[in-house]
Order: sequence, then C-alpha cells, then structure tokens
Amino acid sequence: SFILVVVFAMLVTLGVIAYVLYRYMCRNKGDYRTTGEPAPGDYFYDESHTLGVSEKKEYFI
Repeated sequence: SFILVVVFAMLVTLGVIAYVLYRYMCRNKGDYRTTGEPAPGDYFYDESHTLGVSEKKEYFI
C-alpha cells in the first residue's frame, strides 16, 4: 500500500506540472506582426528624409 501512495503522489505531481506548463504555454504565445499598418514609431523608410518636416503627434488614451 505504501508503493501505491508513492505512485499516486508521483502521478498527481506530474499532472500538476503538466497543467502549469499548459497554462504557461497558452498565456505566452509571443509577439507577432501582422501585415497591416505599421505600429506607431515603426517606419519603413529612412527617417533622415523627414528632418525638416514637423509632425503632428497623436496621443491615444
């Protein structure tokens, strides 16, 4: 009966570890970029072309 308790404890421990890893993997899917418009601050052209141009800043609340 002692061996059954040890085996059961090991199975429960492995189940808890598997559940925690599953939740971690589901929550941390990582960053990705879509092919839509660029994020604020990301430019596809060289910024040296716009040195003399003043830009209007937008603030999102």
